[in-house]
Amino acid sequence: MKEYPLTSPGAPDVWERTLAAGLPAVIYGTGNGADKVMDELERRKIPVAAVFASDGFVRERAFRGYRVMSYAEVSRELSDFTVLLAFGTSRPDVLDNIGKISREHTLLCPDVPAFGETVFDAAYYRENYGAFCRLYDSLADGESRRVLSLILEYKLTGSITPLAASASGGLPFGFFDCGEYETYIDLGAYTGDTVRGAVKCMPRLRRVIALEPEPHAYKKLSALAETSARPHIETYNAAAWKCDTALEFVTRSGRGSSSAASGHAGTKTRTVRALAVDGISNERVDLIKFDVEGAEAEAILGAAETIRRDRPDMIVSVYHKTGDLLSLPALVRSLVPEYRLYLRREPGVPAWGIDLFATVKNRQE
Repeated sequence: MKEYPLTSPGAPDVWERTLAAGLPAVIYGTGNGADKVMDELERRKIPVAAVFASDGFVRERAFRGYRVMSYAEVSRELSDFTVLLAFGTSRPDVLDNIGKISREHTLLCPDVPAFGETVFDAAYYRENYGAFCRLYDSLADGESRRVLSLILEYKLTGSITPLAASASGGLPFGFFDCGEYETYIDLGAYTGDTVRGAVKCMPRLRRVIALEPEPHAYKKLSALAETSARPHIETYNAAAWKCDTALEFVTRSGRGSSSAASGHAGTKTRTVRALAVDGISNERVDLIKFDVEGAEAEAILGAAETIRRDRPDMIVSVYHKTGDLLSLPALVRSLVPEYRLYLRREPGVPAWGIDLFATVKNRQE
């Protein structure tokens, strides 16, 4: 039987490690991630001893009944404790502070999904270990397999060491040879930051189709389009979906918007126009970026005819839902079996910014 350099499916997960440490569990963070970590701790009957925030975010406030403390205050009150990191960041100064805390106390970063309810724990890993081995075999280069191994180690154990080692950095467009691209579709274009990146990297780019459902972000995207002499930027205040329809979207702050169907737990919703890529343009497409807050599968299905016809290079976010890392590569290959698949991850915590790159072209490995 073939052996894989993947973490053993019998290894303890982050929740078991928290219990085994025998120390008070302290939450670092007070946002949506902290809510999800605390919900999971409650489900597993692991008590929370305290909550703290970075110094600039402490203030006089409470979070879920806990007074929000500083790290210094927690250190004075508790002689030792396990820190459960419960927010996301890619800021170097914050990452440096996280590293400092990890040298002083046990620090674990539970992998809770941005969308959906499935948690990556020991049971999930055991159940899907064979599928992860098949994914490992399907990846086109050694770096992708290394990244997958490290991501799985982090997701199971909560250790930030493999998480840091899995990051490669750099602009997503730098992965491909973009010199010949003429048409680019940006799904989840936000304010146009990735459109700007595409324009810098693609000298022959003449047309961009950009979709963004969030009204405030779309306003900035639209302003960018109005001032662009080259390329022509065609914008839609709409979500990417498997068909043309209307969706109920969760109203929330921060980057991007998400459909209620994508699995985000929210209370306030608004109706948003949704479009399928296949109905937007019949021109040849060279590159599609899918970063649509948990609706990547639906957006890919809505672009299936375009993908089969043009076999464009693709960048697909595979981290919004726990199952994305397995299901989205399989979906892409089901449409075009010749696609070569690569994994890369941007720096930061937790394991966000995981991109699947798909191309039918040969790359210099």
